[in-house]
Amino acid sequence: MPRIHRKPVCSFRSVFLAYPVAAPRSRFSTRTGMEGNNTYAAAIDKLNSLQSGFAVLKERRRMGLKLDSSAVGEMRQWAHRIGYAPRDFDRLNIVHVAGTKGKGSACAYANSILTAYHTTVGLPKKIGLYTSPHLIAVRERMRINSELISESLFAKYFFEVWDALERSAVEQGLDPKHKPVYFRFLTLLSFHVFMREGVDAAIYEVGIGGAWDSTNIIEQPVATGITTLGIDHTEVLGETIEKIAWHKAGVFKAGCPAFSVAQLPAAATVLQQRAKEKKTLLRDIAIHPALHSINITPNEGFQRANASLAIALVDTVLKRLGIPRVGDETSLPEQYIEGLERTVWRGRCETKLDGDKTWYLDGAHTKESLEVAGHWFGRAARRSTPRILIFNQQSPRDAVSLMKSLHHSLYAEHGIRFDHVIFCTNKTYRKGYRSELANRNTDPISLSNLTLQREFAAAWVQLDRGSKANVVRTIEEAVEYVEQLSREGGEVQVLVTGSFHLVGGVLAILEGEGATA
Repeated sequence: MPRIHRKPVCSFRSVFLAYPVAAPRSRFSTRTGMEGNNTYAAAIDKLNSLQSGFAVLKERRRMGLKLDSSAVGEMRQWAHRIGYAPRDFDRLNIVHVAGTKGKGSACAYANSILTAYHTTVGLPKKIGLYTSPHLIAVRERMRINSELISESLFAKYFFEVWDALERSAVEQGLDPKHKPVYFRFLTLLSFHVFMREGVDAAIYEVGIGGAWDSTNIIEQPVATGITTLGIDHTEVLGETIEKIAWHKAGVFKAGCPAFSVAQLPAAATVLQQRAKEKKTLLRDIAIHPALHSINITPNEGFQRANASLAIALVDTVLKRLGIPRVGDETSLPEQYIEGLERTVWRGRCETKLDGDKTWYLDGAHTKESLEVAGHWFGRAARRSTPRILIFNQQSPRDAVSLMKSLHHSLYAEHGIRFDHVIFCTNKTYRKGYRSELANRNTDPISLSNLTLQREFAAAWVQLDRGSKANVVRTIEEAVEYVEQLSREGGEVQVLVTGSFHLVGGVLAILEGEGATA
């Protein structure tokens, strides 16, 4: 996942003491993080065991079971089980961001601006950033002062939460084997990490939706934000933009400022209705005029919208923390400019030079985001250099149509053709997954038979008979294929898109075993 190249920011307070607050000792055992079997590797193994798994997900779909409002109640119970009340997290001064596209980028921008303030004025003291998914290492999801927490610290806090859940289960006569699923556990862990580390400003990216998301136990955020809405996760959120907007607006809280980038009219109407229901004022954010003279990456309209939202969110945080903001509505303080220009959010419109190979990496996985990725590559690609596409998409219903959306934006609108197209699974290596990229939620039979990849290849050949379509089993083999083509023909351009897991796997192979993003 993305590394934000910035200096430290805030400091979060822990639970139950005065300031800084410490989590209740009775609930958490004392660990150094690498004792006995409580290593980082052991933590990752246990974390992976919390993935629901394909068979369970398939049965839930068969029975028509979906995420509902009970999910938030369950998350509150998990928090209580490790000694926290959700109101304790208000001490973190949280910015809560939902949306379909760009919410990670908006969070990264806000984090980066706050880091610049930390560097220049010393406040916030520590800044927590919680995002998903990770690209390479799970620790990318939890950053303090823009830095990944160490493996030893991750392991220490992981097993504090794990053991606290097991002890509380025994005390309450519950099954200690029953744990929160993968994302819920990480969200619970993030709260614990930030509280124990004394974070005093935090930015939380919603996982899926908003109303019933695991992060939505936050009771009084400093501000909430909504990035561009589109169609995604329809099996959970519904198939219309109105239903999706209803879910996203679930992060609004009474009396807490709310902001949104420009939306489709139908979505905007629902957001305003929900704001009234939630007793808050929703402010629509236009592109900030100063952004036209600031170097943000990529320098695209959608990214200026994300940056504009981040500016509004940071304004609110600074006001809460009593930090003066110099300038007017048409200009930006130096800390904002520095923060925006220095933000690096990897795997999103990322360009990576590697000898004769130029890699273009974007984790787009919805129709709208794939079209954006296509436009970005269409403008960036050199017409005279051979081009290669590496693509995968694991959507159970519309993967091929998503691929066709990408093809249309590239071919019809930019005249971009590929000499070679490679379809692979998200499996990292021939020997298996990199441990932190393991995915147990994919159909193992389809994966083994390369069912989707063969469908992609067949559909692509119908769209462009001039491309050579290839199906390989792993990301490792896809990268090796590119390297072979480069050795034989020299300079190549490679677009990698369709999945964050795919992009993360490519980066892991290119950058080596110890890589993080």
